[in-house]
Amino acid sequence: MKLRVGTRGSKLALAQTRIVVEKLEKEGYEVEIKTIKTAGDIMRDRPLHEFKGMGAFVRAIDTALARGDIDIAVHSYKDVPSQRVPGTKIAAVLKRDSPCDALISRNNEKLEELCENAKVGTSSLRRRAQFLRLRKDLTFENLRGNLDTRLRKLREGLYDAIIVAEAGIQRLGLRLEYQRFPPDLIVPPPNQGVIAISTREGEEWLVSFMNDEETWLSAQVERTIARELGFGCAVPFGVYAEVKGGKVRVICEILAGRYTRVERTLDKNSALKDAIEIAKELKDGG
Repeated sequence: MKLRVGTRGSKLALAQTRIVVEKLEKEGYEVEIKTIKTAGDIMRDRPLHEFKGMGAFVRAIDTALARGDIDIAVHSYKDVPSQRVPGTKIAAVLKRDSPCDALISRNNEKLEELCENAKVGTSSLRRRAQFLRLRKDLTFENLRGNLDTRLRKLREGLYDAIIVAEAGIQRLGLRLEYQRFPPDLIVPPPNQGVIAISTREGEEWLVSFMNDEETWLSAQVERTIARELGFGCAVPFGVYAEVKGGKVRVICEILAGRYTRVERTLDKNSALKDAIEIAKELKDGG
């Protein structure tokens, strides 16, 4: 059976897609990769929070899936909005890679070693708010583009440092000096480090064999909290869930107005229900 797999055309998106393709080929599928341009690829001059939950890197691909132009779509799960393209469904997630943020500086300096008023490249409101809590003197400039584009701009001296997801560095196999920030210090956005695979409704069986159950649960807990809060990219917040045995550890913080942070350990069997209560607690001020 031949499957057409849709993805963005960036180096990172293709690297993620090849991970999925290898698993499909081991199951005996013949696979063709089809690259699709998304709104996020075309409008690179706009910060992501201005897209207002439209699924800047997702909707065009899932629309092609619903239309029948492709059979499977591969996404970075953190880019997937809660509102699905009708007729499509997230059918599986791979085992989570690093959820952490990473700081890459031009001179291999750590955050505490950067010069005063250092210029840091990121378009993320969350990252700006979180890193300002660690260094109040930092200045931020918008930075969009693929990871190789961001690294080139750093080398050209447009920034003293940039902040990116560690998972991207790892998936591309880049040998870089960088500073890693654990999730309890810099709480990541929901689903950072998770690769998601979507299919048409009723065809989940095509990819269900590769679903990682622990990653699925932690991803759904994070998405439940994000959905209940209703913020999207326009409000700086982070949420991270980790499954260990029969428990789910959750960290969530909101950095708009008064800083609010909640840490909980949930029972695995009631984690999704409890996630709704965490969101309510956060809305009430922690």
